[in-house]
This record gives sequence, C-alpha cells and structure tokens, in this order.
Amino acid sequence: MLAYFVYYSRLTVEIYRGYGSPGYDMGIFDQGLWLLSRFHAPFVTIMGRNLFGDHTSFILLLLVPVYWVYPHATALLVIQTALIALGALPVYLLARDLLHDNIWATMLAGAFLLNPALQWGNLEQFHPECFLVPLVGFAIYAAVVWRPWLLIVCTVLALLVKEDVALFVVPLGLWVAIRRDRAFGLKMIGAAVLTALIATEVVIRSLLGIPTLYADRVPFGGIGGLLSAIVTKPKQFLEYMGSQGRPYYVWQMVFPSALVFLWNPEVAAIGLLVVGSNLISNFPYQHEILYHYSLSTVAVLAMGTVFAISLIKQPKARAATVTVVALCSILACFLWGAFPLISRNKVDHWKPSYSQVHDINAVLPALPPNAVVSASDFIVAHVDHRDRAYQFPTPFRALYWGEFKQEGQRLPFAGQVQYLFLPVQMTASDQAVFDQIRSQFVVVKQVGYAMLLKRRGP
Repeated sequence: MLAYFVYYSRLTVEIYRGYGSPGYDMGIFDQGLWLLSRFHAPFVTIMGRNLFGDHTSFILLLLVPVYWVYPHATALLVIQTALIALGALPVYLLARDLLHDNIWATMLAGAFLLNPALQWGNLEQFHPECFLVPLVGFAIYAAVVWRPWLLIVCTVLALLVKEDVALFVVPLGLWVAIRRDRAFGLKMIGAAVLTALIATEVVIRSLLGIPTLYADRVPFGGIGGLLSAIVTKPKQFLEYMGSQGRPYYVWQMVFPSALVFLWNPEVAAIGLLVVGSNLISNFPYQHEILYHYSLSTVAVLAMGTVFAISLIKQPKARAATVTVVALCSILACFLWGAFPLISRNKVDHWKPSYSQVHDINAVLPALPPNAVVSASDFIVAHVDHRDRAYQFPTPFRALYWGEFKQEGQRLPFAGQVQYLFLPVQMTASDQAVFDQIRSQFVVVKQVGYAMLLKRRGP
C-alpha cells in the first residue's frame, strides 16, 4: 500500500504540474471545492452546472476543510491515491479472516493493487468514485464477517458518493437479506432506492430541471426501449453488446482474478448491476479500463475472489489458487497496467522540466486572481480558483457546457470574458474560434508556447 501510494501520488502530481490534467474533470472538482471552501454556491463555470447537479457527490463536503488548509488540486490527487491504496486493506482483512494465512492475504492484497483498471482509474485526474474503492471493500467485508455497524457506516458513506451507487448497495442488501439478516438487508435495499430517488428526482431535478443529464447513455431510446429490444430484437441487442470492445473489457476486468470468483460467484455477483450498466452504456469510456467507471468493480471482484478461495477446503489447492491469482495479476499488470518494472506501458506526459511547462508557468503570474478567464483545457485546471473560469472555446462557442442545449453557440456572457489563456498552437477548431475574436483582445504576455490576452478597452 505504501509503495502504491508513494508512486502514484508522485506520478499524478507530476502529470498535473506538467499540465496533463484537463479541465474535465480535474478543474470541475477543483473549482467546485474551492467555491465551497469560500462558502460560495458551487456553480462550476467550467461545466456550467452546480457541482451537485451533475452528480450528487456530497461525499466531497468532507474535503472542504482540506481546501481551508491547502487549496490545491494536488491535494485531491494525493487523497485519491491514498483512498485507492486503502482499498487493499479490506481485501487483506477478509483474506486473513477467511483463509487464516497472512502470506496469502498479503498476496491477494498485492494482486488487488496490481489491477490495471485500478491504476488507470487512479491516473484519470480526480473523481469522487475513488471513495468507493475502500468503502465497497469494507462494506463487503462487514457483510461477510457480519459487523453491522461497520456495514451501516460504509453504506451511508458510499451512497453519498454518487446517485447510482444504489446499483451496488441493492445487490449487497439482497446478499445480506439472504445470508445474514433479512430485515437488515431489506432496509439496505429500501435506503438505497430512496436515496437514489431523492438524489435524482429532488436534488438534481431542483438544480437542473431534469433528473439526470445522462439518460441518453441508455441505448435503444432509454430503459423501455432497451427492455423491448432485449425481448423483440435479441440479435440486434447481442450485436450491440459485442461491439465497441465490450467483450475485451470484460476479459480485462476478470483476467486478473484468474476467474477464481466463478468457483462461488455470490459475492462477486454483487457487482453485476454496476458492470451491466457499464456494458450497456453507449458511452465508450464506461467499458474501458482507462477510466474511473470501473474502480468500484475492481473492489467487488477482489473481495469476491477472496470469498471464493475461502470455500476451497484443501490447503494445497488454496495455496495453488492464490498463486495463480497473483501470477494472473502480474501478467495483467504487464499487459495492460501502468506500474514501473512490471508494466510494458508508459504513462506519457509533460514533465515539469519541459519547455512548454516553463512557458505556461512564466505567463501564469500575469493573470489577475479575480479576472474572468477562458483557458485551454489543460490550463484551466490551474486557473480555476475564481468565480468564473471557462474552458476555451466556451463561452465563445459552448462545448460540454450547461445542459448541452447550447452546444456550438456563442453564450450571452461571452463579452464578459476579460482574459484568454491559450497556447500559441491550437487545435483547428479552437483556432477557428480564436480567429473570430482575436481583434477583441491584445497580448499581455507571451513566452514561447503560451500567451495571455486581455480584452481591449472600449
């Protein structure tokens, strides 16, 4: 855990300081927490929505005190890495309690940290889902060894991470109802469903006017169309499920466990709804191991693997199974992961010593602290500690902004932008927007790769 924490803390901070963290999503959470820490409404101008209207991630309120002491995005990256590393602890504890062998428990905890989906999710800026890695693990641990109060605490905290965490809590509650305490499990299910309804129909609807911005990620026209397609168009549905690399994604997720969880899949099955939602989604990031959507699933599969191994009675068979899981984890890390000395993959990024980084840092002090600014995607996460910061070309041409109803349009307040913080060489689409407004701005400071422009006076 310590080795994982030290390496990925250093790497994620280095990526950020090398301007490798886009405004989506690093800047969103950085600006949102900065606003909360200053007791402002968390309307994140980078995305054009209230922080809790995008997702009901009220768990983020626990991080506000951090921004009172050290208001910097790097704090989020270090905390995220610590939480993900902590996810190895419930794996170790469950293995120790069920297998009665510290060496096997250590091997399985190490195998968990070698999971490629865990590593890439850690490297993808910052996301509240990092809280789910230890919370999901400890919730399953509490359910299996039956520690009700620990289960209550983990479940409540998990439900504060995001509105769709009910997809994990409902199956866990069903398992508890069948295996441990029927009334307790049914209360968990009821609490999860009620929390999801309040999050979508009360909180998000009150902030956005709709229960979710992401309903269009369900294929075939929504839930009803999806269910109809499964029954009436099974061939088309199967073809859809076989597209966009979905089978390969499943293989990448299950291979590190050597499919051992299939020996007794009841605990691993707690993650079925989450995996199913990722696979069904037409948003490709949800079925790729490079993104945060798979973090909680890694924890479920690791705990399910430990549980399945505990049901193997012969000590030699157990030892052999643990060894196979460890070897598959190492091989998966080599093939798909991002860990030094093991993985064949390199994490390409600008380092703080690069000339481009030096140029941006040289221009940065010239930007006034309270000015309204529109900055390039990789710069905006460094200038978002202000009430109004936009990711260029927004607001001159709306991109991933608000409720996506004004995409491509010039927003009414574009004339209020005081500064532009851009690279000299832009993408063709950004350059086209810049060319249209270039006459309205004058260069304040330019150093090599980076330039800061100020709106001309009347």
